[in-house]
Amino acid sequence: MKSITKYIALTITIEGADGQYAARCAELGTATCGDSLDEAFENIKEAVTVDLNALEEIGERGRFFNERGIEIQQRIEGNVPLMKPVSRAAWTRIYDAKVLVPA
Repeated sequence: MKSITKYIALTITIEGADGQYAARCAELGTATCGDSLDEAFENIKEAVTVDLNALEEIGERGRFFNERGIEIQQRIEGNVPLMKPVSRAAWTRIYDAKVLVPA
C-alpha cells in the first residue's frame, strides 16, 4: 500500500559568528537566536513548530498559508526529511536550509 506524505517547505536562514547566531524562517516570519549554529538551528525548529501548532489550534493555518503563499506538497511513498540543507556559505556566518515540515 502506498502512503502519501504531506509537507510544507520553509526557508531557514541563520547568520552570525563569535557566539551570536540569529535564525529566521522567511515564510512564517519566525525568528530566534542561539549561542552556536546548532543551538540557533534547534531553537528555530522549535519556534516554527510552536507557531505552526498555534495556527492549527486557532483554525488559522489555511488563511495564513494562503496569505503567505505556502503550499502543502505531497509525496507518495518514502519519508520526507524534516531538515534538508540546500546551501552553506561561510559556515560560521550564514546557514540556509529548506525545511520540510509534515503538514
